[in-house]
Amino acid sequence: MTYLSLGEAAKAAGVAKGTISKALKSGKLSYADKTPAGYQIDPAELFRAFPRKQPETVEYERLETPKETVETAVLRAQLEAAERRAATAEADRDAWREQAQRATLALTDQRAAPQPVPQRGFWSRLFSRQGNSPSGDEA
Repeated sequence: MTYLSLGEAAKAAGVAKGTISKALKSGKLSYADKTPAGYQIDPAELFRAFPRKQPETVEYERLETPKETVETAVLRAQLEAAERRAATAEADRDAWREQAQRATLALTDQRAAPQPVPQRGFWSRLFSRQGNSPSGDEA
């Protein structure tokens, strides 16, 4: 026959060791033998004094996945359309940014280039006229 120690009896009954010890001292629970290693408790006697608790069976409601309603389908379609518009707007923004950068570079390069000096014509050089003033004065 298999006997239980104080700790094993407490674990099997689902109570504290102190509860088993008090039951032994008060006589509520009798033991088979007391050895130097401790009490030896008969399992039948243990479960007479501390009936086994039946594991509670919890009835969980069956969870069902929600079915897609018409409203959900409409919202899903609206979300997808909004995501497409956002992606298009981002692509347009990037294209405009690139175009602005190219225009800025073109303007910067144009300003940095030296302006060509107009060549004076043959007669202007011959008569030492600097400009196109009608009076013939030098500009």
